[in-house]
Amino acid sequence: MCARPKKSAFFRAAALSLCLALAGLQATQTASAREIVDMSGQKLTVPDDIRSVYAMTHAMPLLVALAPDLMAGFAMPVAPRPDVFRFLRPEMAKLPNLGGGPNVNLEKLKDVGVQVALGWTSPSEQFPAKKYTRIDIPVVNIEVDKLALYPASFRFLGTLFHREARGEELARGLEETVAAAKAATQDIPDAEKPKIYYAESVDGLVSQCDTSDRSEVITLAGGINALHCTGPVSMKDNYPIDIEKLLTVDPDVIVTRFPQTAKTIQADPRWAGLKAVKTGRVYAVPGYPFNWFDRPPSFMRAMGARWLAAKLHPERCAFDLRGETKKFYTLFFGVTPTDADLDLLFAQ
Repeated sequence: MCARPKKSAFFRAAALSLCLALAGLQATQTASAREIVDMSGQKLTVPDDIRSVYAMTHAMPLLVALAPDLMAGFAMPVAPRPDVFRFLRPEMAKLPNLGGGPNVNLEKLKDVGVQVALGWTSPSEQFPAKKYTRIDIPVVNIEVDKLALYPASFRFLGTLFHREARGEELARGLEETVAAAKAATQDIPDAEKPKIYYAESVDGLVSQCDTSDRSEVITLAGGINALHCTGPVSMKDNYPIDIEKLLTVDPDVIVTRFPQTAKTIQADPRWAGLKAVKTGRVYAVPGYPFNWFDRPPSFMRAMGARWLAAKLHPERCAFDLRGETKKFYTLFFGVTPTDADLDLLFAQ
């Protein structure tokens, strides 16, 4: 019969076992996290195995394309319209809308288990990050301002989520689309480039200056922004304008963010004196699942440039827009639009 160990020896053994267990847990936790440097240059610690992400409004389209299964929910001021889901994977219709910008519910982010938030590098747009520190969610900033930076953002996110192949596939697909747009318009003389007015607001009287990244689609498509501004203009700056000034600018083409704006402009007698209205060159930008111009700004600007170039220079940009759109959506959203979907997209 074995002798029972002394009580002190028993507790020493138990304490040793507990210490070893805690040390193992600590080692596991350390191994499951990693330090990174995001695209704004900040160092931060993130989980190695990221499974739930909240992408702020401008970062959201990249996550939808690269890792939709990691999305905790949409980041939009209001819930997405039903037609949006015709262009996204079916399972995405089940995601909640967590709100965007100041409307985000931080407690809800905690409740749904968000591990990482995606923000962006623009200095004036990084203020929301301070809020997330209160709920211990690291904010990883990526580039979303200029279209040329999006391939790097896709590659960065591919590394962050251990999906390097997918990140590279999207980066290359976007580079090819942008290259095709540039090739079609890069040799157009300035004298042949039409003046474009971008009607961003519902009433059509808010726009973006030619120095704003939000209007870069116009340049890439072989046009000239009708609103020339002096001095620095940030991506978020809006430019109010009145009918009198518009008559002075007299654009060749008007592009509207909202479909109803195009209809209003064509029916409103105040706009009737403009060259663009007289010639019937008022076009609404395609907007599913994300706008092809901006709000949110995204890689969809590549398709926006191809679409607008075909409107501005049909003799130079003769290509199968519907076919190219199907290919682009299949690659980026995992859904091939039907002809009916494309009719909806281009009828806006």
